[in-house]
Amino acid sequence: MRSRYLFLFLFSGITAFAQQSRIVQIPLGAVATESTMRDDFAPTLQCLEMPKQSDTRLQQIKDSLALRYPKTHSSNVPRDQRMVVPPAPTIGRNIQGNTFGNSTPTDNEIAISNAGKLISVQNSNIFRYDDAASASLIPTSLAAWANALSNPQSKFDPKVIYDPEQDKYVMLCLAGFTDSTSSIIVGFSQTNSPTGAWNLYELPGDALNNGLWTDYPMISMTHQEIFITVNLLYNNQPWQTGFAETIIWQINKNSGYTGSTLQSQLHSGIQHNGRNVRNLCPVKGGSQLYGPDMYFVSNRNLDASNDTIFLVHLTDTINAPGQQVTVQPLVSNIKYFAPADAEQFGTANMLATNDARILGALIENNKIQFVQNTMDTANGRAAIMHGIITNPGTSPAVTANMYTDTVEFGYPNIGYCGNGPTDDRVIIGFLHTSSTVFPGVSAMVYDGTAYSPRVVTKAGTGYVNLLSGNSERWGDYTGMQRSYNGGGTVWINGYYGNTSHTHATWITELSPTSDVGISTVATQQVDVQVFPNPTVELVEVVFNAPAQEQYEFNLYDMQGRHVKLLMRERVKPGSNRFTFSAAPLAAGTYILKITAGNRMVASKQVVKQ
Repeated sequence: MRSRYLFLFLFSGITAFAQQSRIVQIPLGAVATESTMRDDFAPTLQCLEMPKQSDTRLQQIKDSLALRYPKTHSSNVPRDQRMVVPPAPTIGRNIQGNTFGNSTPTDNEIAISNAGKLISVQNSNIFRYDDAASASLIPTSLAAWANALSNPQSKFDPKVIYDPEQDKYVMLCLAGFTDSTSSIIVGFSQTNSPTGAWNLYELPGDALNNGLWTDYPMISMTHQEIFITVNLLYNNQPWQTGFAETIIWQINKNSGYTGSTLQSQLHSGIQHNGRNVRNLCPVKGGSQLYGPDMYFVSNRNLDASNDTIFLVHLTDTINAPGQQVTVQPLVSNIKYFAPADAEQFGTANMLATNDARILGALIENNKIQFVQNTMDTANGRAAIMHGIITNPGTSPAVTANMYTDTVEFGYPNIGYCGNGPTDDRVIIGFLHTSSTVFPGVSAMVYDGTAYSPRVVTKAGTGYVNLLSGNSERWGDYTGMQRSYNGGGTVWINGYYGNTSHTHATWITELSPTSDVGISTVATQQVDVQVFPNPTVELVEVVFNAPAQEQYEFNLYDMQGRHVKLLMRERVKPGSNRFTFSAAPLAAGTYILKITAGNRMVASKQVVKQ
């Protein structure tokens, strides 16, 4: 049953274009629980979430650029990358994420809580993981997650974001490919558990009641609200030529968490010089949430080449006096180009890079950093453009660099990994491929001056061959999120090719320093002995601590569920002895996790007889 929507029309203050706003109230549609997800038939219809390219305009642009800038296989690295560079990011945890979901592309996105509870989404499934317990939680499909709404349409284009202030998640997906079937399903977690209950709402896909449907969502968050940008498309047209406009949903997040009627405001008619600004990428907070204002960035993504970056500024909260949306064009120091489709090793099938839209952006230290696809005209290969907008609220200006290498890059995202008001470090994650390399995932550090060497977080093990013809979908997103209490760590989930010639998702924890995560070296530095094991009652743990440090002792069952925080205490350097009673435990096998700060000291099985 479809929800009813109450629209209250409100014209915003005068701006330089015909922007309009309207108040929209969305009633709670349903509550999703693990019980409602049990009938998980995981229906898929080779979900492409945007029709495969059938418009010739973009392809003609790419073909023209390919003739002008043919691919070469030179190993020359651009000179500006030979300067003194920061070290490559350090790899912490590596996790096999979402398996092939019978859909393409993967459309990856990731969120991780302060307690280490991780959600990784792709077309068309949800992978859930408890990093503190090093255990996978029950996976589910997008369709099963939305079961309680009884919406039979295809579910695609998932997004997820973590709220570090409320310790909860917001997740969404799209449903339906026509104006009469399209909706945005938005879920607000009731708790901090990925496997807990979700309050589900349906936003209308034909939001302006003018025969359009919703595609390509992006999401960000401030202290008070969430912001969802989507493209409205005409029925039965390619996404390139079927585009009508990009709109902004501004939603009070607390009404979603409590399950009350969703208070929201819809902004449309966002233009510059009479042309709708397309693909608004909302700017996320770097080290923390910001607000109440929200920034968005965009460009002329379907041009053969351009140097215009649009900075869009939405002021204040829903229906605030004087609220407005402004658009300011900025001129970059370098041009971006329509990206070349990328080669694969072992097959003639190319990987589609789509266009040059901005795919990720964050704000920190009064700077907006963003990333997008482009072409390196020196070698004709797909590359990445990284831009920085200084002083966005007063006198914005943009500068950019192109990152290129001996392989082809696509679908970048960006996460803040710095620590403080003078630290502009970010980790840029992206996909890689070439005529000699299978599709995989890479990352690098930008320290405010230079780029680090590239590190491969997941090497592909095969090429991708899913669609008829010689073009495969790639991307369309790479997910990244800072661990807000992780001292600069960033989590990434990305697309890689496997031996079955399908694709899957790989999840990696990254840091700009060498002290990230749970490394094998860190574990081996502390000798931990547990006895008696098996035990009936008392468990004794003996270990040598290399330095005085805060330790935690946590117990988990074999399903990864947290049983008990046994102790949190500062230990002294040298030999230490920790004991606890196993009497309250049922017979079975448990995992004792010992951590020091963000570092794993030991993970030991404990058997209760």
